[in-house]
Amino acid sequence: MLSHLYPGPVNPTKGIFVHEQVRALQRLGHDVRVVSPTGWAPPGLSRWSAHRSVPRSDVLEGVRVLYPRKISLPGAKLGAQNARIMAAALRGPLRRIYKRWPFDIIHAQMVVPDGWAAVQIGRDLGVPVLATAHRADVIDLPARSPALAAQVREAIGAIDQIVTVSRSIKDYTEAAGTPIRPIEVIPNGADTEVFYPRDRAETRRRLGVPEEGLVISYVGQLVPRKGVDILIEALGMLSSRMDPLPLLVAAGKGPIREDLERRAAELGIGERVRFVGKVPHDEVAEYMSVGDVFVLPSYSEGLPTVACEALNCGVPIVATAVDGTPEVVRDGETGLLVPAGDAPALADALERILTDHDLRRRLAEQAVIIGRKEFTWDANARQSVRLYEGVIG
Repeated sequence: MLSHLYPGPVNPTKGIFVHEQVRALQRLGHDVRVVSPTGWAPPGLSRWSAHRSVPRSDVLEGVRVLYPRKISLPGAKLGAQNARIMAAALRGPLRRIYKRWPFDIIHAQMVVPDGWAAVQIGRDLGVPVLATAHRADVIDLPARSPALAAQVREAIGAIDQIVTVSRSIKDYTEAAGTPIRPIEVIPNGADTEVFYPRDRAETRRRLGVPEEGLVISYVGQLVPRKGVDILIEALGMLSSRMDPLPLLVAAGKGPIREDLERRAAELGIGERVRFVGKVPHDEVAEYMSVGDVFVLPSYSEGLPTVACEALNCGVPIVATAVDGTPEVVRDGETGLLVPAGDAPALADALERILTDHDLRRRLAEQAVIIGRKEFTWDANARQSVRLYEGVIG
């Protein structure tokens, strides 16, 4: 598995979804090892000091991980050179691994830079490459520059098998290039040993959330793309319609937290909004489960893993109808959908679901059924193995 997104000492939750996929593949009896390039930390620069603590190799919950160094700059400033630098940094380590352990396939997470780099090395070794397109690699990158658009197009045309996390991302990928084989869709999932229905009152007691009253839960980054500002506006609208106003418990960090807190105070709802910061991955399920409803007000998503996790926790969802989200949050079946950026519509949907106990119960029951059937990492791993076998031949 090749992924620049993978947990490590600097960020233990970075790319946690890739780690969960690897663990699921291991449970099926497959020998999977991870190569996750990390930024080279120049001596004397304090802002990069944490990267120097990353070991060259590690074992994370039974997964062997190699962290080779590569030149990196924040904000995607390297452009199309990033993939070329990654390929140069990985060629030696992967050749050495292959001599000791002749692997059958390289699975790269993201078409660019990982997939493009994997193709260059896979050709040298005679090893096929499968790559998963998530969102940014086929939507954001091609829009940044003609060079990146050309690189994405080249990668799509050279990777032996492309997988996308949703049908929506499949459409974007096909528009960005011409694949060798038909693109397959394999959605993200959830670890059902962690994400399962919990006793809500007990979970609230443990996290210090009031047992009585309605609660809205949110887990995710506090960045503009996630639309949490629209959620705050929607709560402000509900303050004149619901008494008491439901409590928002939001887990996550990001640069707009202070702006969100300031706006909540301006709307007079500051006491009904609780930002708890970033939480460990093993506590995410609990913060989801304190809510009578989970909300995902994003402007863009690939296939939101948090939605898969909320389903498996048995929490109904109100979400925006963007990209792959409707493939998980099915309107009237596992949750309610609203247009992105529409605070009045979001307020209406939250009011509807929070004031109709029978609707919440029905959506929650169906969420667990569909979550267990379609959106688990074990299901993802079984489908991935089928494709590996087809590519290997």
